[in-house]
Amino acid sequence: MPRVSKAQAAQNRELTVQAAAKLFRERGVDHVSVQDIMAAVGLTHGGFYRQFASKEALLPEAARYAYERQAARLSKLDATTENHATAQRQFIQSYLSAAHRDHPGKGCPIAGLIQDIARTDSTDTKNLLTTGVANLGTWLDRPGRDGLVTACTLIGALLVSRAAAGSPLSDEVLERVAAALVAPD
Repeated sequence: MPRVSKAQAAQNRELTVQAAAKLFRERGVDHVSVQDIMAAVGLTHGGFYRQFASKEALLPEAARYAYERQAARLSKLDATTENHATAQRQFIQSYLSAAHRDHPGKGCPIAGLIQDIARTDSTDTKNLLTTGVANLGTWLDRPGRDGLVTACTLIGALLVSRAAAGSPLSDEVLERVAAALVAPD
């Protein structure tokens, strides 16, 4: 079997990180195998260990990728709305939506990875979480509202809604918390 070029190996690594970020948020690290990740990329699992020491070693890179994508989405939202307050309202409504609840693989890395990060011994991975929460809190700061409280409220409401999926409470949590957070002060 021919060896892949350095450029192709780098591209395969990036695709692996992206696939892991999605799958880890959807199912949790413990419920995703190396074969699952590599199949999502269209590769065999044989090349995985040339790139990563273990599935757990991939978690910080997958989390970092997901956090960077979230930061880019927030920047784009700021750039495409009339002002930061409007961007915040749109973000809150999107964050607390059925689409976000039902598609964790494309959603918030904090909510999607928090349980796995809580169980890891990796200080780097835990630092990614604390930085991600702090950055989201800073972005959500507004007069009369503590952004960190808003961020934690969003994350908690999303997790409760996901846990209650299929029950009326799931939608009610999203609707009521969103209404409370976008209400004028």
